[in-house]
Amino acid sequence: MLAARFFDLPERTGGPSVDDLLRYDQNIVGHTLKISEKRDERVRWKYFQYLSFLFAEIYLDRYFRDPEALLDGLNNRVRSFNEGKAEASQVPEYVPDDLRKLAFWMATGSGKTLLMHVNVLQYRHYLELHGRTGELDRIILLTPNEGLSRQHLRELEKSGFEAELFSRSSESLFTSQRIQILEITKLREDTGVKTVAVEAFEGNNLVLVDEGHRGTSKASDVIGDKGWKPMRDALCKDGFSFEYSATFGQAMKAAKNKKLTDEYAKCILFDYSYRYFYGDGYGKDYRILNLEEGSDESFRHRYLVAALLSFHQQQLLYRDREKELQPYGIERPLWMFVGSSVTKSPSKDDRTDVINILRFLARFVREREESVGILKRLLSGRTGLSYKGRDLFADSFGYLKEKGLAAEKLYDSILSGFFNAAGRAMLHASVLKEAEGEISLHLGDNKPFGVINVGDPSALSKLLEEQEEIVVSEQSVSGSLFDALNTRESGINLLVGARKFTEGWSSWRVSSMGLMNVGKNEGSQIIQLFGRGVRLKGLNFSLKRSSQIPYTRHPRHIEILDRHIEILETLNVFGVSADYMQQFKEHLEEEGLPSNDNIEEIILPVSKTLNGKKLKTIRLKEGVDFRENGPRPELDTPNSLCDALARKLPVKLDWYPKVSALESRNGAVTAVRDAGKLEPRHLAFINLDEVYFDLVRYKNERGWHNLTISKEKVVELLKNPGWYELAIPSEDLEFSPGNLGQQVRTWQEIATSLLKAYCKKYYDTRRAEFESKYLRYQELSEEDDNFLEEYRFQVEASKEDYIRELRDLKTAIESGQMKPVSWGALDIFSFDRHLYRPLVHLKNKDVSVKPVALNEGERQFVKDLKSYYQTHPDFFEERELYLLRNMSRGRGIGFFEAGNFYPDFILWLLAGDHQYVAFIDPKGITRLRGVEDPKIAFKDTIKEIEERLTDPNVTLSSFIISNTPYDEIAYWGMSKKDLEDRHVLFQKDDKNTYIEDMLKRILAHS
Repeated sequence: MLAARFFDLPERTGGPSVDDLLRYDQNIVGHTLKISEKRDERVRWKYFQYLSFLFAEIYLDRYFRDPEALLDGLNNRVRSFNEGKAEASQVPEYVPDDLRKLAFWMATGSGKTLLMHVNVLQYRHYLELHGRTGELDRIILLTPNEGLSRQHLRELEKSGFEAELFSRSSESLFTSQRIQILEITKLREDTGVKTVAVEAFEGNNLVLVDEGHRGTSKASDVIGDKGWKPMRDALCKDGFSFEYSATFGQAMKAAKNKKLTDEYAKCILFDYSYRYFYGDGYGKDYRILNLEEGSDESFRHRYLVAALLSFHQQQLLYRDREKELQPYGIERPLWMFVGSSVTKSPSKDDRTDVINILRFLARFVREREESVGILKRLLSGRTGLSYKGRDLFADSFGYLKEKGLAAEKLYDSILSGFFNAAGRAMLHASVLKEAEGEISLHLGDNKPFGVINVGDPSALSKLLEEQEEIVVSEQSVSGSLFDALNTRESGINLLVGARKFTEGWSSWRVSSMGLMNVGKNEGSQIIQLFGRGVRLKGLNFSLKRSSQIPYTRHPRHIEILDRHIEILETLNVFGVSADYMQQFKEHLEEEGLPSNDNIEEIILPVSKTLNGKKLKTIRLKEGVDFRENGPRPELDTPNSLCDALARKLPVKLDWYPKVSALESRNGAVTAVRDAGKLEPRHLAFINLDEVYFDLVRYKNERGWHNLTISKEKVVELLKNPGWYELAIPSEDLEFSPGNLGQQVRTWQEIATSLLKAYCKKYYDTRRAEFESKYLRYQELSEEDDNFLEEYRFQVEASKEDYIRELRDLKTAIESGQMKPVSWGALDIFSFDRHLYRPLVHLKNKDVSVKPVALNEGERQFVKDLKSYYQTHPDFFEERELYLLRNMSRGRGIGFFEAGNFYPDFILWLLAGDHQYVAFIDPKGITRLRGVEDPKIAFKDTIKEIEERLTDPNVTLSSFIISNTPYDEIAYWGMSKKDLEDRHVLFQKDDKNTYIEDMLKRILAHS
């Protein structure tokens, strides 16, 4: 895909050639397989992770191959960047030593640990490629603390690395192969009992720095020779370093050091900080529940009860639906109270905040009547807890209301579910002598429900002894409550703690977060704390919240999850005081994140208009899965299949785009196109073992575990080349003295590309053959997943005009009326032949809506069809027209045999008893693979399906409605009429005629 999209990159930008991109991709795949060998499942990358690897490949390739050219290229870019800017905004030019460091600004939860592992393999690869492996003296991983060091050791071992926690007594002769893990706090100018001098690591080192922002926020850490940063820089003086952090930006702002800012402006290779991570739909949503300044004690107590109730609602939903939630990877909820500046000696403010939290908990338990009254008020929807005139919790407890729990029952449920107690009792705080820094929280003799984790709990415990509501004691118990938080056996629901949570602590459980003592200059810690709470595995480990996976159909059709999954995919953020909430909000806004504290949600109902009409559609029989219960095919030659299937297998490979890209700099592009085959003389030089293993890796990467590939069949396919067409200059298949090595690599790449394309066609054909037996016509009903129940609009509360328009429309729909809205971002309209109303298109991002709105091409198609319907009544005098938007993967109607194609619309034309069913996809087509693309070829595929289903009263067809003008794809080499005959119609070129053309072709297609 990279090669197809970027074949002209060298000509346009001087960037990597297609050959380079394919080589980089092969390297990334190889490194991925390497770190996956000891894992239960192969690591699968998200797009941003892959791009970070690709950027590293490009950089390291140039760094090792020609560092002077790299330096010149970067400085040309710097000069271009600085042009016209004030001196204070300019970046200094690179010097050779600047090339020795790369930094990755990656959001918490984006996979920095595995990124580091691949970077090590990438660096080693280029050392070996350039014959420089012997230069590397050691690989050092610097971490902030011992806990994170141990975590890294475990992860490195899972990835197959030799690694060890650094010890002066464990130095070996093979330090360049073994990764040595060391806390940055142990680096000193001189060696001590628990420290080591920087000079002990002299030489050519590869240095990996986790939490790379550490040692940059204070001048004492940056200036001179004794600060943390100068010492870690000394480690890689003659080598290379990779640094990783989620908060480089916040650290630079706190440091207020122009030289340091310039350094990171030059070395950050890839920026995928949290604003991009969140913007792409990864991680939980979040809800900041602000306190008004000057709130009195009664208000704050009611606010904390609401926080407790919100958390308990998460508990109950998880408890009730734990089994159904498994595909989402959602863990048991945990409420975390954190302070950004809790150190070994908790500050007065920290201690006060912790005490206030415990006093609140004790009061809630002790004062049953008061607590039940507050719960009753919260459930009523009139909570009195307002911020900027809006009730914070007015619509927050929908799941509890559905359960029908009265306030008294809810109080008892909180006692048992949150406090782990059957009834009321005194709050106990027990210092755990065998667990460093931990204080257990429990009611009476019941098992612990919470744990306080601080560096030195003695000062805190003395203050707790002064509180008459709290019983303080010591306990000698084995094991740590904190360390066991992620186990199923843990009964801990509340964690109150310190800065250690910002670095290295990993848990998927956090679902609510309370803020204590949030400082003004601690943006890095705030963003990291926040990152701990918004981590999300997501449906099938997508890392995405469900609302950001378009048209997601929840497993097992759990209706209750459709309504309430967001409760468990949203981090609620509360504060002990209004000042903390304001500081937190400001830190998020500095990161470029919306505060999400002032959002109006307006639910627009949908009116369905099927009205019992018996329309036929196509569905695969439920439960059919080719991989699980289909045959186990073996890759074979085309003559092993029947003629009808064999005709689907021929592969066409055009080597000319690549050659053009590689040779365009010399102008050597020819218009004559030759064809050729790989002959025995070529195969004799190809490493067939490598080709075979590349093909097996390709098969495994795509999860085709039921497909068997033998080396014998691979060789047989290459020796009998009738199954492919190869367009390639004839001279590229001739032997050229002095260039044989490059030619052999090219021939091997061609062989691999051909076999991969054939393997995909063979697998898809066998899967389509299997599934064809289970495709069937099905009568459409309003329970079909293509029907919507509602639209959910989210609008900033300040945008009152949008809110008014949407509320007016909601009122109109509820009263049975339907009026169009075209104002600002909103384009909401109806077409009475569409099977539900209204339809929504958004012109900009002022408003968001779920499900995803129509794009511009889809909107225009519906409006053009509507216009034709209204202006040509004669055409429809004896015909009925119906239209339905087809949802995407998981819900709509898709066709695997067309490359998992989900057309955007289904159109029905009814003439008497006959139904003409057309699948229509408005789209830009510049990225399609020409006329051979499966979406275009679906015109013929759908007729094969029609023939198999054998219903004489149904005619199937398919159309691509191109919003790309013909002139932009004329290079495909096919006339506009030929494309129209393949049911590619041009929306812009033929705006006034394409609808009529499509309808006539539908009727003529029987």
